[in-house]
Amino acid sequence: MNKYTALLGLVAMSSTLSFAQQDHSAAPMIAPPQTAMSEEQYAASLEEPGRQESEASILAHFRKAFPNKPRLAVFWNSEFPNRVSDWYNQRRRSIGVSGELSVTGGKDAREEKSRASAAGQIEHRGSATTHSERDNTALNLQSGLIDSFRSAGATVIDQSMARRITDNDLENGTFERASPDQLRLQMRALAKHADFVLELIIGNDYLHDGLYQIRVLSVKDASILATFSTEARPPDSEVESAWVVSGSGFDKRERAISAETVGREIALRTMMKMSQ
Repeated sequence: MNKYTALLGLVAMSSTLSFAQQDHSAAPMIAPPQTAMSEEQYAASLEEPGRQESEASILAHFRKAFPNKPRLAVFWNSEFPNRVSDWYNQRRRSIGVSGELSVTGGKDAREEKSRASAAGQIEHRGSATTHSERDNTALNLQSGLIDSFRSAGATVIDQSMARRITDNDLENGTFERASPDQLRLQMRALAKHADFVLELIIGNDYLHDGLYQIRVLSVKDASILATFSTEARPPDSEVESAWVVSGSGFDKRERAISAETVGREIALRTMMKMSQ
């Protein structure tokens, strides 16, 4: 009996060793193999991809989403101010007055007491809120953005002109009014002449900092229609390039993207976000 049991054990061990020595398929890799990249290739992989949707398609979707020809007020490289007035309170003063009067004798005997108090508030006007749009943003960038929105049926208003028109409408012909509160006048002009506010924040060097921050706000109900950042890179097919002779042959080099092209791309990407 013991010899039979030992024989069965040897047979089982032999089968196990034989199975372990057989060939089997390799275990699947957890991650696909990666190709090594140069520094230039790695830097290029971090760049924002070019726009995929065609310009005609973007304009068509925008016209469908906003058929009533929306009016936009652009804050060129400046944020929509949080303050609602030029004036602010720096300190408060109060004045208190009290007195007593007592008369005795005769029919006019009486006693009177009186007190009075008054409060005063000193207000100071803040610094001017106006700034030159031409100093902050290249005119060519403005041209590209405005032309693109006009192609979609929208209108970009000039805020300085809107404020002047609004202020003039408040005149009664005597020109004796005090200087208007500029921030309140700005909001009154926006409510009258614009449907949306577009904030466009750029870097110090609008062509080389490579990042543009955009927000679109509704003047009617204060809702946010879009908020995003972009490098405003056009589709690769539209990027101009040239072949330059080098020591190893010819090198393909991209031409600098113009400010007008950057403005057009910002407008198109903004319309894409607003139409979603």
